Amino acid sequence: MARVTAHDGARLKVREIGRGPVVILVHGFGMDSRHWLPIVLPLAHRFRFVLPDLRGFGGSSRLACSEACVLTSHARDLDAVIREYSVGEPVGLGGISMGASTSLRYMELFGSRAVRHYVNIDQSPCIAHGPGWPWGIFGEHGPHRIQSWWPLLEQLARIDPETPFAQLPMALRHQFQEDLAEFMEVALSRRWMKWAAGRLMRVPGIARQLVPVDNWYTLYQHMRAYAEQGYDFRGFLPELMVPTTVMAGRRSEMYPWPGQAVMADLIPGARMVTLEKSGHVPLIDQPLACIRTLGEAFELTPGLPAGC
Repeated sequence: MARVTAHDGARLKVREIGRGPVVILVHGFGMDSRHWLPIVLPLAHRFRFVLPDLRGFGGSSRLACSEACVLTSHARDLDAVIREYSVGEPVGLGGISMGASTSLRYMELFGSRAVRHYVNIDQSPCIAHGPGWPWGIFGEHGPHRIQSWWPLLEQLARIDPETPFAQLPMALRHQFQEDLAEFMEVALSRRWMKWAAGRLMRVPGIARQLVPVDNWYTLYQHMRAYAEQGYDFRGFLPELMVPTTVMAGRRSEMYPWPGQAVMADLIPGARMVTLEKSGHVPLIDQPLACIRTLGEAFELTPGLPAGC
């Protein structure tokens, strides 16, 4: 794996595979760059994929977020990755879930000149619930689930971030893994996957392999951000003048598809792709449809170089 130096000197792990026009894909919460591999391998003869591990995950799991706002931290890191790999040419950009919010935050902060096509995979334009917006995180169950996190978050806030996970009180370690397990269960759509994820995430040794918790404080930062921040991009979307594909899972329990349909309507000229048999993670539920959609979205116009 390669490394990219971020604005604060941190070294982010990045996977590279393939050759051709650069496409940068950003993973979601609880995921890492490895989860893209089954999707990008069939396209590696057409594109050069750059797959960063965000802070707190994968090869960057021991890195703490550089900003109080985790999306701003990730967006600044994404800017460093794009600067490293764009070499003066616009890149394809795609993100799933938190990776999609990171991509939107990047374009909100830094503009979209460096992006030639954007693919938003199963992420709402507004994470929080509110009047007239029932399509936030966890759908109709969102407010209750987020509220249930607060006892844990308030206790973790009083603990030194340098404390090793193994030295946290046993009750906190147990609740932390329970909340992560519930998150993973909601993310998956098939019954046997939910059952397996729930069981495995409650086995400490296995859970650490699926979602490393040694840097528990960074995961806590993410959970707290989801609980506190609205992360509403609806006002920005009409200004997004980048060809965009919105890919939504019809069965998503994490972000109901009608909210993503609103997103497609807000972005000028956006294309909406609804995967009828997919939940929140179409990379697993409908991989062939994902491969086809990404291939179509990032294909260059025949005869034109990447910068046109």
